[in-house]
Amino acid sequence: MIGNPSFVYRKEVGEGLVIMTTQPEHAPQLEALQQIVFPTLAPESLMRKEHYLNHIRIFPEGQFVVLHSARVVGMTTSIRYHLTLGEQHTFDEMLDGGFLNTHDPTGAWLYGMDIGTHPDFRGKGIATYLYNARQDTVKKLNLNGQFTYGMLSGYGALKNKMTAEAYYQQVISKKIKDPTVSRQIKNGFVPHGLVAGYVNDPVCAGYCAFLIRENENYKLKQI
Repeated sequence: MIGNPSFVYRKEVGEGLVIMTTQPEHAPQLEALQQIVFPTLAPESLMRKEHYLNHIRIFPEGQFVVLHSARVVGMTTSIRYHLTLGEQHTFDEMLDGGFLNTHDPTGAWLYGMDIGTHPDFRGKGIATYLYNARQDTVKKLNLNGQFTYGMLSGYGALKNKMTAEAYYQQVISKKIKDPTVSRQIKNGFVPHGLVAGYVNDPVCAGYCAFLIRENENYKLKQI
């Protein structure tokens, strides 16, 4: 199903940064940014220009970039999906070769597939702006919330010193600050378990935290 092509989100957030709905002209820059933001991710898991054009076609409401002038310095990609706790799948299975035709236009949840900021622009709150833009879409479409699989990106360096479960527990108890998951928790995501083998990236040794951020407009009776 084609998304709403007239949908455009745009918000100025200071320091010359603008967050907006991804447009076709952003696709080449997004392809290049993927390689910078995810240098250790398996090449087959990186999205390319043609993939972004399809994301815009099927679900424009879930695609965002952050611009500094005309330069793309941040991005996030999402789909609509169902949420079944305990469901087993991998990032590559959901990626569908990059095209994200796994998008379910009737899905009650926003599934955050990725998020990234150019190294030159980190520390400016770009990830927070992107998470909040996704939450604006959750509210606009009256979805239950958003969920994601956050890479435990500090675990790869410690995998020979501790188990993934021990690392995960120390992250959620705030004894260890993980570069990715700790920031997601700070942005309103609640951890709901450790997932092994989700993504092919040595930075996390394949381990991710399953995270949920509910729609604040109403209290869910059940997931």
